[in-house]
Amino acid sequence: MATSEHPRPRLIGWSGALGLPLVPLAPLVVLVVATAVAAAIGLLGTDYLARASRDDAASRAHLLAETLGVRLAFTPVADRHAAVALAARRTAAEVLVADVQGRPKVDATLGPPAPAALVTFAQKTHGEATTRMGVVRFATHTLEGGDVLYVFVRVPPVEGAPALLSALLALTTLLVAVAAIVAFAVARDAEKDIVYVSQRVHAMAKVRSEPAGEPVPLRTMDEVGALTSAFNDLVARFAAAEAAYHRDLRRAASADRERAQFLAAVSHELRTPLNAVLGFADVLIKGVDGPLTESQREEVQQIRDSGSHLNDLIEDILDLSAIESGQLKLHLTRVDLRAVAQDVVRELSVVAATASLDLRIEDGPTVFVWADKRRVRQIVSNVIGNAVKFTQVGEVVVRVFANASFGAASVRDTGPGIRESERQIVFEEYRQAGPEHTRHRGTGLGLAIARRLATTQGGAIELETEVGRGSTFTVLLPLAHQREARDSE
Repeated sequence: MATSEHPRPRLIGWSGALGLPLVPLAPLVVLVVATAVAAAIGLLGTDYLARASRDDAASRAHLLAETLGVRLAFTPVADRHAAVALAARRTAAEVLVADVQGRPKVDATLGPPAPAALVTFAQKTHGEATTRMGVVRFATHTLEGGDVLYVFVRVPPVEGAPALLSALLALTTLLVAVAAIVAFAVARDAEKDIVYVSQRVHAMAKVRSEPAGEPVPLRTMDEVGALTSAFNDLVARFAAAEAAYHRDLRRAASADRERAQFLAAVSHELRTPLNAVLGFADVLIKGVDGPLTESQREEVQQIRDSGSHLNDLIEDILDLSAIESGQLKLHLTRVDLRAVAQDVVRELSVVAATASLDLRIEDGPTVFVWADKRRVRQIVSNVIGNAVKFTQVGEVVVRVFANASFGAASVRDTGPGIRESERQIVFEEYRQAGPEHTRHRGTGLGLAIARRLATTQGGAIELETEVGRGSTFTVLLPLAHQREARDSE
């Protein structure tokens, strides 16, 4: 059970890709490395002995050629054969005297090389060749009269190589055995420590204590101990951060509740006198208490408009507060997006006509989305109203369509457009794009609330704009039939 819950530790790096456990791998690595080192030493030692043997044969050939050459210089030509044969017997070398064309004159060899080869040897003066004796080292000496003395010394087999290899094999076996045992012991202890730490970490992850479980006890002062200590420090910092987070979260939740209560109380207190102001303004405009002059009617209408604007501001602030605090309640159902857009266009047509704007909705299919009907109307109304408000000349065109995943309502205007640096500002709370003197009355919450409501319902609002040519805001909401298909599954 312990093995299945807590996997055996594995080496990091290249061995991790092989999936090899730590304990058997450490002795294996020692064995492979030691064998490779022993083989390299054996090859180097054998090569050194072979080179020493060849160098020794070359030295003997050179010394014998020089010595015999000086002796033959004082020996009559008739006696050279005897001197050469004597030197060959005493030195176990092959000796040959030949003319400049390589024709032998005095031969004390098992079989002389070809004349062309002898000419080549004379030009080199020393080197290595192969004769009937086997591999030999040769040296030459030029005698008086132009004849050339050739001395061939056989390269002996490497001596001491078997003994070297035997000793090296024994030493390697002993050292590898000791190193493997030590590596096994060290790896086993390291594995025990790693398994212990791993089990404690897994157990810590299952503990429900606050805030992060108990620290891992230190058992060693090696690298595993240093890692354990660092992990404990990390756990302590995480616990402190988690505790601070929970404190801040509780304070934020408390502040949100207090703010919601404050806004609810303030809105109630504001709406009571505001409704009275709006009611009496309507009474005065209708002439219930008597007729009004034209100037009086304009003044009362201004009171009515300002009160309506104040009421809209209160509604926007309350909506934003509900969204931010997560208290916004949505009633998702099947909504006819085209019908909602037509209603909003109808309501805002009077405002558009007053500003000499052409506000219309294009013909198209009926599109059903899965959303809260009241909030969909609020989103579309905010987007179209914003387009009407900021368009001075031209038209505002609404188009409803559907793509693969969303139902869409696009609002295209011929307004001033939005600069690249201000495209994100239009979706921020309490901010409006454009110069200060061109901004309209309002809190800057319309598009911010619309985007928040769209994203809360699984949709979005996209913006395409060009300075001097207008803007297009596209409201995207999930299609109803896709949601209904998921529910049926």
